[in-house]
Amino acid sequence: MYLSIRLQLVFDHLVPDQDVWDFCCDHGYLGGAAYKSRSFKDIYFVDPVPSIMDNLKNRFQTFVLIADNKSQAHFLVQKGETVSQIVQGNVCIVGVGGLMICDILKSLAEKNLLQAKRLILGPHRDSEKLIEMVEKNDLFKKYKLVKKKDVMENGRKRDFFIFDAI
Repeated sequence: MYLSIRLQLVFDHLVPDQDVWDFCCDHGYLGGAAYKSRSFKDIYFVDPVPSIMDNLKNRFQTFVLIADNKSQAHFLVQKGETVSQIVQGNVCIVGVGGLMICDILKSLAEKNLLQAKRLILGPHRDSEKLIEMVEKNDLFKKYKLVKKKDVMENGRKRDFFIFDAI
């Protein structure tokens, strides 16, 4: 499965043997690659668009599903802010605005559901607001920025932030 430069960066920073939460998953390439690698626990695809998720499930069944995989794939057709189960392992939110990432993380943290070991965040705008929210909001005091990386893709600079649980 081919990953773009930025999705490969995310994949390369996933903590093995943990769940992978692919929020705003779109086509599901990141979660699909994580599933096929057999290096992670359960894979959660989260996106609010039913047609996107239907297409993803169909492609997954046809091209990705592995009979003896220890991982299970879960498809949640909902906004990230409305997830109501504990979110552990790796949380990946890439390719959406920083304010949307803030909304998802804040909602999960307020409900005490955000228990991830690692947050991998790749906003396409509002990076400064995202960093400010995570670093200054008491809801996120258990996370520390461990890596910031800029990646050029299609002539555009993309910011990536990796936070680990303290």
